[in-house]
Amino acid sequence: MPLTELVHYFNKRQRLARPGCDEEGFEIVGGRVRMHFAGRALGTLFQPVMEPDGLRVIGHEAHLQVLGGDSGKVPAQAIFLETRDDAELVHLDRTVRTLHALNFLLEREQHGGFLSLNVHPQLIRAVPDHHGHVFEGVLARCGLTPDRIVLELADDGFGDVSRLAVAIAEYRERGYRVAIDNFGRHSADLDRLEALAPDIVKLDRCLIGHFGHLSLAKRVMSELAVEARRLGLQLGIQCIENPLQLQVAREAGADWLQGSLVGRPAEACLPIVKPRRPRQAA
Repeated sequence: MPLTELVHYFNKRQRLARPGCDEEGFEIVGGRVRMHFAGRALGTLFQPVMEPDGLRVIGHEAHLQVLGGDSGKVPAQAIFLETRDDAELVHLDRTVRTLHALNFLLEREQHGGFLSLNVHPQLIRAVPDHHGHVFEGVLARCGLTPDRIVLELADDGFGDVSRLAVAIAEYRERGYRVAIDNFGRHSADLDRLEALAPDIVKLDRCLIGHFGHLSLAKRVMSELAVEARRLGLQLGIQCIENPLQLQVAREAGADWLQGSLVGRPAEACLPIVKPRRPRQAA
């Protein structure tokens, strides 16, 4: 479906779901899709996810961007604090992910690459079951399938592991890959991580260490890498900002690399380049 028709379709759905909020919705400006919510214009930035060699892009994580006069004044994630109740937050979270999917469609050199999207923790608390069902319909309209999507969930504020574990299992049953984001920020409980059973664990920036103080980071990340392998998880290391941090991430055996050193967020995705096959001897 052409992008203009998709935008029209999702705007029509939004008006039906939220009568009286006609100022909200999507529009195409300068060849990009933006959305309006609570009087603000919001867009998408894509940050590349790299292979361990730091040379090949394997996917992108989408970040929300505040546009216009509020740009730089309001943190993008603060928009979620302005929602009035759980229903509005769930709507906003899904709409933001739809925005990112629409902008991802504009990127023509992404065959074989994945799109990584954040899911707000409150959505997991507010939605009792069938996680991923509604968004699967959004993706289908955009010509995307769940196997192209990584959903990032933070284990923040979940006292009992069961609700988050059920959500992860339901997402995975629908074909999404799931990453636990910012592991180590609030807890580094490996038994809890095993119970959650994601596909990927992304370490928090506090574990990568700071420039000139990486000896502890090396030991901690090496130990976590061993445990991630034992649990059959891929290991993502983010917030890599200098060469020493990159060295630590590689020594730990990271599967994914992210950070300003290897690729900053930008409006356009970097091309996905397939690895060259070695030539066969004649």
